[in-house]
Amino acid sequence: MNDQKKARTDNQPLLEMDAVSKSFGGVHAVRGVSFWLEQGTITGLIGPNGAGKTTLFNLITGVFRANSGRMIYDGKTTHDARINELVRRGISRTFQNVELFESMTVLENILVGQYTQTRCGIWGSIFRFPWMVREEHLARQNAMALLEFVGLEAYAEQKSGDLPFGWQRLLELARALAARPKLLLLDEPAAGLNIVETAQLGELIKKIREQNVTILLVEHDMSLTMTVSDKIIVLDQGVKIAEGLPREVQANEAVIKAYLGTTG
Repeated sequence: MNDQKKARTDNQPLLEMDAVSKSFGGVHAVRGVSFWLEQGTITGLIGPNGAGKTTLFNLITGVFRANSGRMIYDGKTTHDARINELVRRGISRTFQNVELFESMTVLENILVGQYTQTRCGIWGSIFRFPWMVREEHLARQNAMALLEFVGLEAYAEQKSGDLPFGWQRLLELARALAARPKLLLLDEPAAGLNIVETAQLGELIKKIREQNVTILLVEHDMSLTMTVSDKIIVLDQGVKIAEGLPREVQANEAVIKAYLGTTG
């Protein structure tokens, strides 16, 4: 990471990946990947299917353990951290395939996403302590504010499974924000969206960044990725082959050859 350290600003990186590798049997899904994410920025992570993007997401969120290398989040290593611990520390994500509680209402899905922010346990649920009632009221207020943020406040009592697909994407994003993340990982959030919905999503992602949330974005829509990202990281067969500003990556010969075809 020497080159990256030289390029840093005075701001402390929120996430550092230092020569991280992950193998499954004889398959090297991620090989010696290093990068850092500065607080309040959007980083696009691109590459073809099988490049290692989802594996990298799963390493950051604690689903997988790295075989080697270091991951440092908010100044502390995360090697032995459990998924729920990382969520409490401020790491949240969406999924490539929408994962909602379809039988629950839109509002209830957001309330579930706030579980790390509440103190209520079994005894609080049974005895209905005054502090618990206040906590529930505040949780509902916060949930409605998030629904207003993504434009779904009018559908709070509708079953989430009845929403159009594009709105389900927005609901999943709002639920991820309910955990009050410092680091938000978005896994192909524009998949299945039309041009208008994708443009609206791009504006929403930029609004999230304005709240000092750091975003790591995996997205095959290159127009969206290049428009919203402060920098781009490119993976190919588990190896980082390029990193830089969007215009730099677009002009990188290795990237052009690997993803856009040869220019000759």
